[in-house]
Amino acid sequence: MSDTPHDSSLGNSLLTASDVAARLGVKKDTVYAYVSRGLLTKHGSTGNAESLYDPAEVEALAVRGRKAPAPQAVSPIFKSSITAIVGGEPHYRGLPACTLARQYCFEDVVLLLWQGDFNAAGRSIFPAAVHEPTLSAIGALMNRSALPLERFKCLVPFAGAEDPLRHDTSPEQVTRKAARLMVRLLSAMDMLSAPVDTSIAALLWSRTSPRRATPGLLAALDAILVLAADHDLGAPSTAAVRLAAAVRADIYSVIAVGLSSGGGAVQSASTLSIERDLFGLNERPDVGQLVGDKLRDGREMQGFGHRAYPNGDPRARLILQLLRDSREAVEEVRLLDEIIDIQSQRGREPPNIGFSIAALVHCAGMQHGSGELIFNCARIAGWVAHAMEEYDASQSLPRLKSIYVGPQPVLEAG
Repeated sequence: MSDTPHDSSLGNSLLTASDVAARLGVKKDTVYAYVSRGLLTKHGSTGNAESLYDPAEVEALAVRGRKAPAPQAVSPIFKSSITAIVGGEPHYRGLPACTLARQYCFEDVVLLLWQGDFNAAGRSIFPAAVHEPTLSAIGALMNRSALPLERFKCLVPFAGAEDPLRHDTSPEQVTRKAARLMVRLLSAMDMLSAPVDTSIAALLWSRTSPRRATPGLLAALDAILVLAADHDLGAPSTAAVRLAAAVRADIYSVIAVGLSSGGGAVQSASTLSIERDLFGLNERPDVGQLVGDKLRDGREMQGFGHRAYPNGDPRARLILQLLRDSREAVEEVRLLDEIIDIQSQRGREPPNIGFSIAALVHCAGMQHGSGELIFNCARIAGWVAHAMEEYDASQSLPRLKSIYVGPQPVLEAG
């Protein structure tokens, strides 16, 4: 039997045999058996001659003797009327997103998300691009190797600090601030080519590609902005945005939260990896070798499959078809289709929207990192719509719960 003198350093926290039996869910005789087998150490005894035991040692034995059930994830529940994935396709305010991308421009769909309808007069909330000396100067301070999204998102707090009414969360103010911010952020970035019109798509193109925008590829970019605008609460960045808005963070802070989440390492690594793979085709247009080299390194080419679309991502399907129909990047599209064919023959799932965005970046000759900028710029539309739902006074902050997996708390007597 393992028996030691009463260790005074343990104070009055020692457990009796009865306590140990209750903690372990066994009889007292079993506790004594644990002592004889060297599993527990007895530290003296009480005045009633009942043995005493170290709580930490008891807890360690309890952990060893049980298999803790796997914690069940607890998710906050938000009510939303913005986006639903039904029939294998996202719907905005009940309307199929792919149909919207074919028939409406990004600005119109933004108004649908923010205001619930198509109001042509509402386009006036999007100002014309203007010179942004303050934001441009701040962006110029960044390292020249910084990627486009890194430059884009670092400007948001400064834009918010300039707005003394940033805490006004009324729908009219939020939509005007968000529309103006989107234009201001893009205007503050280096212009690589002249915008061909006043649309958000044309402004974004001019900040990502040194080539002049062509009608077909610009239409594909506009469709991407529509299709990437929202994707319900399955997107972690959208959940983060709603939590920020629920505690009444101003719209600049909400967008900053979205950009920080959407531009996180997981999302960005995938987007940048696909871009790098496609850029490699410029030097060596051998698709089989590209896929083979990645397999040799123990990696798969990213951009294929989406858990929300087991039968294929309809957004990617539409974007890739627009690239084919444009006939403005014939050789690039041919290589893209060859990649898709090889992956299909290998049993890979169809391409997702990440691949199709990288495909446009490749076809348009955009700078590296443009894909994640395009995606997050589009997603601002959805984030603002979700924030506006949370700003509604009838909504209350969801009660988040945690599952404690630490040591058993010691309850002090009295």
